[in-house]
Amino acid sequence: MIGVILALALLAIAGGFYFLKKRIDKALSSEQWVSSIRDEIDQLVLEMNQTAERNVALLEDRIKALESLLGEADRKLMLLQKEQEKSDLSRQVYTHLKKNTLVTPPEPPQEKSTLQLTLADEELNHEKEEKKKSLKDRVMELYGQGFSADIISQKLQASIAEVDLIISLQTEGGER
Repeated sequence: MIGVILALALLAIAGGFYFLKKRIDKALSSEQWVSSIRDEIDQLVLEMNQTAERNVALLEDRIKALESLLGEADRKLMLLQKEQEKSDLSRQVYTHLKKNTLVTPPEPPQEKSTLQLTLADEELNHEKEEKKKSLKDRVMELYGQGFSADIISQKLQASIAEVDLIISLQTEGGER
């Protein structure tokens, strides 16, 4: 009986040894390691692809936003150029008009009727009153008529900075 128990014990030990050896061999086998590493690499590649797709989508959205902002900036630039052209044209027209008024030769003296003399006197009085008005009053009068600062400066032979200063001080003073 001891022999049978001993034989069974040896068989159990041999079976356990064989079972553990197979498990250890399986755990240490290169195929198992390779498949485990491949699985991990596949997971990493999948995550990287998903991250790349998200980043590309974000970049595309930002590119669209920048394109719309650039379009709006281009439109505003075109408007600014048109306004600049208008301003240049009006400056040229007023300069041309100013030159024409300065270049025109005086009319030869003619006999004037009393009505013409009265009108001439009134005109001289009006010019004297205009000269008596301060620069501030003349600037604000022209500004009230809708003239821009550069046109006013040309007409009154003052600098644009002076005209802008007068206008800004007067409009700020009126708003308070």
